[in-house]
Order: sequence, then C-alpha cells, then structure tokens
Amino acid sequence: MQFSRMWDIGGCRCIVSTNEEVYELKALIEKNPFLTIRKEYDYIKSPQPEGYKSLHLFISLIDDNKVIELQIRNKEDHNWATLVEITDLLFDAKLKEFGKNKDLLRFHFLLSKRFDLTIDEKKEISKIIKKYKYFEKLSDVFTRNYIQIRKQWLEIESKHNHNYFLIETKKDEVPKITTYKKFEEAEDNYFRIYKNNQTANVVLTHLPKPNYEQISIAYSNYILTFHSFLDDCYEIFENLIEKALIDKRYYLFFKNFTLYNDIVYNHIKNLVSEAIELKQISNRKVNKSVKYKLKQKEQDWVKDINNQVRKRQDKQKRLQVSFRQNMPKSGIGGFIFKTIVRNISKKYNKKLQKAIFETSIN
Repeated sequence: MQFSRMWDIGGCRCIVSTNEEVYELKALIEKNPFLTIRKEYDYIKSPQPEGYKSLHLFISLIDDNKVIELQIRNKEDHNWATLVEITDLLFDAKLKEFGKNKDLLRFHFLLSKRFDLTIDEKKEISKIIKKYKYFEKLSDVFTRNYIQIRKQWLEIESKHNHNYFLIETKKDEVPKITTYKKFEEAEDNYFRIYKNNQTANVVLTHLPKPNYEQISIAYSNYILTFHSFLDDCYEIFENLIEKALIDKRYYLFFKNFTLYNDIVYNHIKNLVSEAIELKQISNRKVNKSVKYKLKQKEQDWVKDINNQVRKRQDKQKRLQVSFRQNMPKSGIGGFIFKTIVRNISKKYNKKLQKAIFETSIN
C-alpha cells in the first residue's frame, strides 16, 4: 500500500474477558462526546473464513481526520490470533499473508471453533498435531525460553522508570527484551532494527507497571514461554480417548492413548529441565540483596511449574476414573485391555524416570 493511501495512522488493541465486554467498550466509545467511529468491521458476528474474530473500529476525534484503528477482542480470541503468529514463526507457514500451509490453515480454523468441535474435527486436529509434532515443537521452544526470559525479567524489575519495552523474537533464539526510560530512544532502536531487517519480528510497547504475567499473555507470540493451547491440546486428546473407549473402538483408543502419553512425557520432561535449571540459578553466588529478590522470583517460578504439574496430575486422575467406568470389566478382553494399558503406562513412566535422571546429571 502507498503511504499516501493509508487511512489509519496508528492502531491499538484492547483485550477483554468476554464478547459482552467487547460491545460494552464499543458503547462507551459511542457515548464519548469527543470521539466518532468512522467505520467498523465486526469479525465476531461475521468471523473471517480462516477463523479470525475481533471487532475493528476506526476512530477519530470529532474535529480531526486522523484515524486510529482499535481492535477489541476477548482473551480466547486473542490467544487464537497469537497462536497463528507463533505457527507462522516456528513453521514458516505464512498463514496471515497467503495461507501457504493448508494443513495448518485448517488446523487453526478448527481451533477457532473451540467449544463447537465435533469428534471428527478433533480427530483432524490430532492428526495435524502428530504430523507436524506441533505440541512438541511449542513445548521445546517454551522450555528453551522460560528460564532465560525469567532471568531477563528479574533484571528488568531492578531498573527504575524503565517503562518502554522492545521485544525481538527469532525462530531459533531466546527472545530479547530491552527496556528504556525514554520513548525517543526506544523508538530510534525500533526503527534501526527494521532498517537492518524489514522482516524482523519486533514490537515496541509501554507498561506503566511492568508485569511478567501481563506481558507474557498480551505478547505470547513474542515472549514464547507459554500458551493456553497446551491445555486445550490435552483436553482434545482426553476427549478422543474417552470417546473411543465408550464406543469400544479399542484400536483407536490405544492409538490416541499412546500419542497422549508422548505429549505428557515431553511436557513433563521439559518441566523437569526448567526446575533443574532453576535450582542451578538459585545456587549461584550473589550478594544478599540480589539473593533476596532472586528467592522471591524463584517462588513464583516454582509455583508456576508446580501448577502445571498439578494440572497434569488432575487430568490423569480424571482420565483414570473414565477408564474404570468404561473399560471392559471381565473376561479375556478385560484382562488384555488392562495389561496393554499397564504396559503403555509403565513404558512412559520408565522413559520419564530416565529423562529425569539424565537431566539431573547434565
């Protein structure tokens, strides 16, 4: 687009909890005597073909022609949009521009339905996850970044009046967060990065009160340490396992159960790596002031890791209840079923114990 034809000179985004709050915010803007909505696109009521949902408002002051685009969307739809960008970065899928990878385009369309997925659509999702090792790729990248980003954040919180954040993300490197006191300096560096590389994945943002949890949700596609899709993925596989068991489709059950255990194993192994690296950080020699701050942050990190482990344990317990309710109860079929399930579980527990041992040695 030619610069002279560009209508909106800037843009911003508001992330709210629900669609009701999206339209409440729109109503507040409409009541504001100084603002006017020049145009709107409602992709919540009419989602785009690939599944994108958001309300886009083009706003200006009453007596000014300069237009700002405001995107308002709920947290779930924001998470979906950031996952598309993560997929583009990690798999070079070019979904936003060209829909280059049809599998992953379909994958994200199905994820946009979230609460309305049929069993057949969940099967489609599981096939794509398996084909691209999607869960493993995300989990590996998040684990690689988690402790390093937390360490960066510890240094950031020790700086006073640094409220401007430049976040650079590359496919095969830990994201880099640089902070600034002055907007002008941050802006200069932002444009310098683009001059050197016009495809750079970089964002400049302002936080009045720096908060790790806030920034990791709002910019999960730049921070790359966690995404809610990991929990959604578990839920999809658990549903497929239970459905196959209820329908007595045991081959399909064992196929999904094995893939599910692969995912759990990979995730827990990465959590163990995070915990061990965290322990190594806590053992380093630093002065008392830094040690005290580090100890506080460690508690946050440990809590985060424990919460993830607890989620997995709770899900496993729920799945075991379903097994007891729906598996063959007696006869040779029941014996064979229990034996196979027990052997699969033993295999993954053994792998996990080995991974924990090897990680602790390294």
